[in-house]
Formats: sequence, C-alpha cells, structure tokens
Amino acid sequence: MNPHTTLWTSPAPLWGRFDSSPGSVAAALATDQARPAILRFASDDFMDQLLAMLAADPRQIGSLIARPETWRSPSGDAPDLIERVPLPRLARALTRLRKRQAPSTALSPSTHAVVEKENGVERSKPLKLYQPAHQRYYLVGANLVCERVGFPDRTLGATGSEHVGFVLRRLFPPKGKEEGPPFEEYAFVKDASDARWQRIAADAGVADPAAKLLAGEELLPLFPLNFRDDADHPRRLLAGLVPVGRREEYMSTYKQHETLLEGARPGGLAPGGTMMTARKEQFKMEVTEPWKNLIRSAYTAAPRIVDDGSMSKDQKSDEKFDLPRRKRDAATAANDQAQGQSWLILLDFADFLYLHLRPVWDCVLDPSQRDGLKNENQRRLFDWLNGTAIGSGWPISGGGRAFASNLRDALKRIREKDEVRQGLEGATRPFPETIDTEPAWPSFLYLLAGVNKVNDSFVAGGVHESLAKLAGPQAEADDVGADFPPSSSSSSPLLAAIDQQVASLDKLVQLVITAIDPDAPATPAPPLPFALRLRDALKSTAGDPGWFVLRCVHVRCDCGPLKPAVLSAASERFQLASFFDPDAPARPIRISLPLDTTTAGLRKHSRNTAFVISDVLCGQIQRAKGLGFVDLVLSVLPWPFHKDLDLHEMGPCQRGSTPIGMICSLSLPIITICALILLTVIVSLFDLIFRWLPWFVICFPIPGLKAKKTGGSP
Repeated sequence: MNPHTTLWTSPAPLWGRFDSSPGSVAAALATDQARPAILRFASDDFMDQLLAMLAADPRQIGSLIARPETWRSPSGDAPDLIERVPLPRLARALTRLRKRQAPSTALSPSTHAVVEKENGVERSKPLKLYQPAHQRYYLVGANLVCERVGFPDRTLGATGSEHVGFVLRRLFPPKGKEEGPPFEEYAFVKDASDARWQRIAADAGVADPAAKLLAGEELLPLFPLNFRDDADHPRRLLAGLVPVGRREEYMSTYKQHETLLEGARPGGLAPGGTMMTARKEQFKMEVTEPWKNLIRSAYTAAPRIVDDGSMSKDQKSDEKFDLPRRKRDAATAANDQAQGQSWLILLDFADFLYLHLRPVWDCVLDPSQRDGLKNENQRRLFDWLNGTAIGSGWPISGGGRAFASNLRDALKRIREKDEVRQGLEGATRPFPETIDTEPAWPSFLYLLAGVNKVNDSFVAGGVHESLAKLAGPQAEADDVGADFPPSSSSSSPLLAAIDQQVASLDKLVQLVITAIDPDAPATPAPPLPFALRLRDALKSTAGDPGWFVLRCVHVRCDCGPLKPAVLSAASERFQLASFFDPDAPARPIRISLPLDTTTAGLRKHSRNTAFVISDVLCGQIQRAKGLGFVDLVLSVLPWPFHKDLDLHEMGPCQRGSTPIGMICSLSLPIITICALILLTVIVSLFDLIFRWLPWFVICFPIPGLKAKKTGGSP
C-alpha cells in the first residue's frame, strides 16, 4: 500500500515555468502548475510529433499549450522534432545533453480568452478547441505523482485495482444567474435512461467542491507516455485525446440542476418523457403531421386551377379549349393523389385508436356502445368522428367507389379486412393508375383534404374545418405554431390561410390525448422522437455559450468509499467549436477534376460506380426519363403557361412476369462534374435570397495547365 498522498500536476516538463522567473517560488505556486495542460496539435501525425518531442526535448511541450486562435491569427507551430534522417546514438545523446543544460524558458499562463485587435477593432477571442475536421487535435496531459520530495510518479497497480482517466465537465452559472463566473460544474452522467449534465453539489468546508467523481460519470481514457526528464530520470506523462468531435452530443444534452440526493428524476435528453407524451408524439408523427401536409397540398393546388381571368385571348377564342374540363381534370388529379395518401393516414389513425383508445375504437365498430364510454373526452372524440360527413362535389377517379358516410365509417372500413392493409402497403403504383387491375384498393373513398367543386369554382377543404367549432381542450403551447416554415406578418394571404387551417389539427391532438384513460393498462408506444428530446434539452441550456473544463481522475477500484477518487484541479476553461465555426481553421482539401472533359476524353474513363436499383425504382426512373427541366417548370406555373406532366403509366420493370431490378454502372468523373455544375447553378439561384455569391468562390490562375497536349493528343 502506498503511504504517500497522491496528487495531479501539470506535465513534468512544464514544472516551474509559468512565471517570468522560471524555477522561482511564484512559478511553483502558479495555477497552471497544479492543473492539467491542454496540448494543441495542427497535423494528422500529432502522436508522432508528441513522441518525437518527448524523446528529443520534452521542454518543447510548452509550445503545444492551447491558446486562443482563429484562422486569421493562428497559434505558432511547434517545432518539428521527428527524425527524418536517423542520427547516430552518440549524436542524439550529445544533442539531448546540450538541451538539458540550457536554462528553462518562461511560459505565459494559460487563459480562457484574449482581447486582440482585428482590422483595427478590438474583439475577445475565447479559447476554442477545434475539431479534427479543422485539422486540430487536443490532448489533455498531466502527471500523477506522490506528494514527497521530487514528486516521483505514482506507480499504478498492475492487477486492475487502480485506474486513471479524465472527465469532461460543463460549466453553467448558478441557478437564477444568467451568466458567470462564478460557475457550477456539471458532470456528464450516463445511465439506462440516457445522458444528462448533472450538477455537482457543493460540500461545505471543501476547498474544491467539484473535485469528486459522480456515480455513472463518463470516464475518458488516459494513456502513458514515457520520457526522461532533465535529470535523466524516467518519467511517465498521462495523456488523453479530448473528444472535440462529440461537441454536438455534449451541447445537446439536457441539464439537470437538482442532484439525485435531492430526489430528482434521472433525466436524459428530454425531461419528463412520460408514456402519455410518447403517445401524443406518436399520434402527431403518424396522423396529424402527414394530415397537415395533405392540407397544405390541397390549399396550394386549388389556386392553380385555371379561371377565366387567367386565360389568354387565343385560348378564349379557341373553341377546342374546354375550360370546364381542364378545371375538372386538374381538381381530379389533385384529389386522386390526396386519396391515396388519405387512405394511409386513415389506416394509421385507426391503428392508433385500436392500440391506445380501445373503448373509442369499440364504439367505432359499434356506435351503440357510445353511452358506455367512461369520460366526456372520449364521448366528445367519438361524436366528432361520427359527425364528419365529407359532403359531395369532390371530383375524383373513384372507379364506382362511394364515399364513406363519415370519418368513423372510414376508420372502420380501413381496418375491416386484412386485404385492405396488404393492398395499401403492397401497392407498386399510385392510385388511381391501377384502379381496375389491383382490386386491393379500399372499396370506399374518403378525402381528409382535397379540392371541392362549389358552384362553378374549386376550393380546398376537408373534415378538419369542423374542428374549429368543436368544444373541448385547446392545443398546448408546444404544439401550436410548430409548422415549418412559419409565416410572418408579411407572408401572402394564401400562406396565412394555410397556417390557420393546419392549426386546427393541433386541437385534434389534444382531443385524442385527453381521451386516453390514464388509469388504463399501459400500452406500448415508441420512444420520443430525437428532435423532440433535443428541443427540450436545448431549452434547458438556452443561451449558454458552452464552457467546459477537464479533470484527471485516479480511481482505486477496490477501495470503494474508503478511498475516494482523486481528481485534479480543473483545466483552463474552453469552448468546443462547432463544425461551421467562423473562426475555425480550414483543412486543406484538394479535389482534382478530370482534365480532359471533351467527349473524346470522358469516354476513356471507366464506368465503375454501381447503383443497385429495385424494380419499383426502375419503373419510376423510366417514367421520369422523358421529362426535362422545362417540363418541371411548366408544371408549377399558372395558366396560360401551365402544362401537366406527361407521366406514362408504368409499374415496376418486368421481363414477362418476372420483376427486373438493375445494377447501373456510371462514370464517376461525369457525376463529379455534374455535381459541381449543379452546385454553381443552385448557389446562383439562391443568391436571390441569401446574397452570398460574393463570398462563395475565389479562383487562382494556373498558367500552362492544359487538358490536351499540342496536337490534341492527351
């Protein structure tokens, strides 16, 4: 058993150097002397650089200490001490002896921010750790020593009884304070529920209350690096790679202020993720959100149907131009598409009622059971389902099918036979192309939203309109206004009308969820969507800039609470840079395009990029082959410029009765050139919105770079 106190220090080559007078008492008492150092590297061979530095001149580690930098003013590069040409052993020994005899150089204390002038303007540059994608790597380094003369390295047990690592802590201001310092440390704790930032409760009378390891806190690995110090004594530096690439995970994890000792629930990304919340989000994702998009499509399609005012003079004088027929055909095409989508939404709606609202579903099958429903919310939901008659006047290719009498009838019939589900999920062509050849389509029609004929005009509508008059629970704040993109006050009247229509379905969400009996046996529900959990996590840390510190940890695994883990002092605080941080250095990336892009040159490249295409996708590609860019543009323009897409009826690719897929081999050089051209076109197009073209590209001439040699030969 080791009788000496164990403590963490900065890397041994840095001892006594954090002062203008290296080796002085002030340098020995400096803050950086007793805490881990963050070492910064700017090359992919950083481990080779570090090993070479420890072997040749360990003092040079001081040049690796991370300082605030940007791509405009990067930190100076550390000396490259890798032996490119092997030296004789005697020469290496003399070189090391000479470097050991040289006096130690002073190091500036580490800092979390510096104030500098850029373009004549003062700005504060925080200490940011950039990602490997920016060609930056960071190691935390420290020495684990015994508190005795000379600070010898602490010997670790070889049987696994002792373990070293480091932890990443996040800093938040105290509760009720918008920003720090002072900060409170939060540990990154993982358990069965997920991950969370757990506040470390302060212990009274402790100099460093955060110097303790929480149960379940993520412990990152340290690895040993052996070297010899100035006195030729063997030393062991413990280092670990800082996981900057996990920045988004750390920034999007929920903050839990209350500690477990205070009785708080262990949280994950989302606090309070109850089964009821899971059911609500399931209903939104499977029913109301697709339904909203169906409403948007209907309200967007209705204004595009031609009216008399949009006809050209030639069209008005042309007796063959059948305006009523063109109106009817346009409305029919919109409703045909909406009907296929409505069936699928109805199927998911019926499945939800069957699984989570069995009493209401029993009433859907047998309306006479309505009086047996337990609560008013269930009766209100059933009454709405039973009173949503769709009306008449909907132009659609029904093939003799009649409309369901109401939403209850549609839900009942969509689950009535297994063949209906199998037909909907096994269809290979859209409705109504196979209306006569595939009898598995449902035997009824019911549009959740579509284009209806009212007198001589066509207007969008649907059963959702009846929700506005329905009494009952109102939509929750988290559900209202969640549509994308949100409409501003300057939006067109059409967008405002669409937003008003889709908002009515938020009321349906509450109507359904409040009808669920909380005392009924729990039914399975999928986990909360990641986006929802992420939203709640970001709400808990809103406005926080994201400061972090590192602490090294020594754990005696067999001692339990008798010998608590020994934690180092906190490192200098820093931020983790995002991938698109404007201060981040740019990794040099070279993409060489084909030189000879003539027909003769491109034909010489191998076509060895394989795309595996199913029979259904093959048929869809064949349908789109005859379309051009002009056809796509004309299909979305109003009359007199509108022209419907000529999509030939075609199902999956077949040879006789055998389904045929394909493996297509494409030319990668041509794909790359097309990607570059499309990128340029898209950037130029969206410049109308973003005004970004002046900062998109800069080109430098290369004299003499030719695609072909003189005479045209490659």
